[in-house]
Amino acid sequence: MNFKIGDLVRFVDEPIEGHITSIQANNIIGVTDESGFEIPVLASKVTLVHGNMRREDDDIIDNVAAANLPFVEEGVYLAVEGEQKDGLAKFYIVNHTSYDLLIAIAEVSGPKCTGIFAEKVLKRDFVQFYSANFGQVGKWPNFHVQLIKHSKQARAIPHPIAKEFRVKPLDLINSKEADDIMEAKVWRFQLDKPEENIGLDKLKSHFISHRPNKK
Repeated sequence: MNFKIGDLVRFVDEPIEGHITSIQANNIIGVTDESGFEIPVLASKVTLVHGNMRREDDDIIDNVAAANLPFVEEGVYLAVEGEQKDGLAKFYIVNHTSYDLLIAIAEVSGPKCTGIFAEKVLKRDFVQFYSANFGQVGKWPNFHVQLIKHSKQARAIPHPIAKEFRVKPLDLINSKEADDIMEAKVWRFQLDKPEENIGLDKLKSHFISHRPNKK
C-alpha cells in the first residue's frame, strides 16, 4: 500500500496509532503518535485508518434541528491543532457552513503539485487532512486548496474556490480560537473569506488625495 505524509495509521502488532510524518528508505515510515515522538516502522506493519469524522447517517437529531437554523453561507476554515511543546501539529478542514463540501488539497512544489487529500465534508463537520512536526514549521508545505459547496436547498450558485495557503511560523504567535464544532482551541484561517477589492477608482483617488501640493 502506498502511504503519504499525513495519513492516520494503526500499528498491526501494538496498540499504537499516529500520523505519518516522514517517508524513509528501505520501506520505513516515521509515525508520530500523541506524545509527539516519531517512531520508525516498516510500512507493512501498519494499516491505514480510513474515514471522515462522521457519516451522513450520523446525528440524525442534530440534522433535524439544524434544518430550522438560518442558512450559513461562509465559514470554511483550515485549522491547526496541537501544542508546540508536544511536537505534533494536526491540520483540519472545518466546515461551519450549511453546505456539504467537496475538498481537494495538494502540496505545491515549484510549478507542480501533488494531491494529498480528497474528501467530502458534511455541513458543520470537520476532517483531518495532514499532520506535521512543530519543530519543522518553517518547512510546512504550501497547500493548494479547492472547494466546491453543495446544497439540496435552492441557493444562489456558489462559486468554486481555489487558493494557495501556507501556515507560517508568525501565524502561530497569535492566540488560538475556540472552535465549537471541533470542541477544541485551534489556530484558524478562513478559506472562503471574500477577497477585499478596493477597486481601481478607489485606489486612484487614494493616491491623488495623498499627492503633495505643488507650490
